[in-house]
Amino acid sequence: MRSTTLCRLWVLPVLFFFGSVLFFSTAAAQELRRIHYGTTTSTAHLPVWVAKDAGLFAKNGLNVEPIQIRGGALITMGIMSGQLQFSGAGAESAVAARVEGGDIVLLACPVDSDPVYLIARPEIKSPTELKGKATAVTRLGSTTHFYLRAALRQVGLDPEKDVTILQLGTGSEALSALEGGRISMAALTNRYAIPLLQRGWPMFVDLSTTDLVYPSSCVASSRSFVKAESKIVEDFLRAYVAAIQLIKKDQSFAEKTFAKWLREREPYLIKKTVESYARIFKMPPYVPDKGIETVLKDLASRRPVPKEFIGHAELFRDNNPLEKALSKS
Repeated sequence: MRSTTLCRLWVLPVLFFFGSVLFFSTAAAQELRRIHYGTTTSTAHLPVWVAKDAGLFAKNGLNVEPIQIRGGALITMGIMSGQLQFSGAGAESAVAARVEGGDIVLLACPVDSDPVYLIARPEIKSPTELKGKATAVTRLGSTTHFYLRAALRQVGLDPEKDVTILQLGTGSEALSALEGGRISMAALTNRYAIPLLQRGWPMFVDLSTTDLVYPSSCVASSRSFVKAESKIVEDFLRAYVAAIQLIKKDQSFAEKTFAKWLREREPYLIKKTVESYARIFKMPPYVPDKGIETVLKDLASRRPVPKEFIGHAELFRDNNPLEKALSKS
């Protein structure tokens, strides 16, 4: 009942956002299966963009159309309402939705943690000066929200009490707010952090150097779709894995794709961002149970989580489709 109610509450805004986004099949054997895939501006979505540009999805019978969406919460809404068959989702939004009874499952995670930096304005000299200041995320409950809280804890701040968190919509808007003085700090991926670091802005935490495991921008779907369309799921994951291999083998191709999909023109930023992700993309990209437990622990610190979910990562992920895709590669 909770799942049904939740989906009903979310269907209208999702329909408004996506319009009539639906996939179709035809009787013609050569027709590609059309799939809409939600992404954010995170570089962790690079395997999807590369698979599209390199024809890897088409080779596996799929016409995947990436759609940029603001924040993981909207992405999970799209999956649970049936408007999206696959999407890239951070474990934070996927786990929270599943705990609430939503039909969503993680199928593959390209990284165990993004390169994320807690950067402050130049006038701030130490983390203690961040107390009482404002910061921002794309959306509450998103991957950026999780990374921000993790970074603040690393410097001894309570993210629920010591700072004001604004919801601004995109990483570029958070960057503009930081440069303009509307906020005093932000947890930024290297795409947004590199220009500030080049200018000497203070960086207090690099989460990639900590023991944090947080699976972001994972391939997500619903269990009902995975069960009903097992071949489509395996075909998608096979192309996805091939894209990771291509990124590691041919970074120049990945750089062109990155520049195209994120409309980036700065050569140094493109090169350094793709280089860092090519290094950390996993093979195979299994969903890490430790990351799910990390998210559950964080969620439980802010709200009640039914005890049947604790210690049961399998309730949130399914590695079987990926294993089958790998066996047929």
